[in-house]
Amino acid sequence: MKTGKSIPDRIAVIGGLCLLLGMGMFALLWPQKDFSDAERRYLASAPQAPSLTEWKTDQETESYLADRIPLRNIWVGIDSCAQVVTGRRTTLGSWPAAGAILELPVKSSGEKAARRLRQFAALAEKAGAEWQVIVPRSHGYLLREKMNGLLRTQYEQETEIYKVLEEDPHFADVLPDGTAAEEVYYRTDHHWTLQGAWLAYAAVCRADGLPVFELDEFERTSYPGFCGTTRSRSGLPVFSGDTIECAEPKAGVTMNADGAVYDRLIFPERAETYDGYAVYLDGNHGMTEILNPDAPGGTLLVYKDSFANCLLPLLAADYRRIAAVDARYYAGTFSQALEAVGTVDRVLFVYSADSLVNDTSVAGKAAR
Repeated sequence: MKTGKSIPDRIAVIGGLCLLLGMGMFALLWPQKDFSDAERRYLASAPQAPSLTEWKTDQETESYLADRIPLRNIWVGIDSCAQVVTGRRTTLGSWPAAGAILELPVKSSGEKAARRLRQFAALAEKAGAEWQVIVPRSHGYLLREKMNGLLRTQYEQETEIYKVLEEDPHFADVLPDGTAAEEVYYRTDHHWTLQGAWLAYAAVCRADGLPVFELDEFERTSYPGFCGTTRSRSGLPVFSGDTIECAEPKAGVTMNADGAVYDRLIFPERAETYDGYAVYLDGNHGMTEILNPDAPGGTLLVYKDSFANCLLPLLAADYRRIAAVDARYYAGTFSQALEAVGTVDRVLFVYSADSLVNDTSVAGKAAR
């Protein structure tokens, strides 16, 4: 027995179509940027005109509408939270554990690390200079004892890489096992805090017989609300950010970054952008030269990834000249960079564990 009037099928169909049409128009007209600050990627472009040879308009349309759905960041956050709660984490680029948002475990072998060290040794021999390599234990590895058994096992796979490094006399163990991860890593980013960078700075200067300046001898600034790459890769909502702290020599330093000259190493205006870590050195560059004529040391050549960006302003207090090469943005090989820099007094390699063993640009350019 019917207890009420039912909606006629025609009205239900028309209403459903109107709802879908309205949502589609809303998605098209909803104001959005072409770049997602939260996810650090460009959103899908509008579909092109249909092609008679390639049938992909439906895929382009689907991707475009998925990226333009109103309040999309909220839906992404809900989906990411659901993956964490259910234990799936299948599509997350990083995940929360032990009070931080962490990069995924580094998957590689100790043999790759040994091969890279042999390449570094050959390059340092060509330079005729003493050398060091800094590869900090990852944030997740340092926190593994605070994780559940499944996650802990995954991060313990990195042990083989660090074991190979520890056996090399040129390895600078700046963050030994047992280091308080909360002091040397941000909660929302995989880079060092200022304290972590200072530990690396002190290790380099002591090995080279140079003075180690305390942090209060530098010009220091801080920028609250920092949300780093691990947070954005996770898709999780921002509940609270970090405070990024910076230090640079108080005066006398100049920087040439890919042809642009600056009289500073810290760029406060970048703290308000999606890439807050770019406060250091105005971001990543292929070749960066830092000059400090009053420093006690000579020329330091640094092969690096972004891990060294917070370290270089500290080292600028001790070296008259620093030439830093980032293989991801430098067009030439490591050997060509050495030729371009000329005579050096010391060579330093600074890489995350993942860059050391898995970055193809480092592997390829270090070999030539």
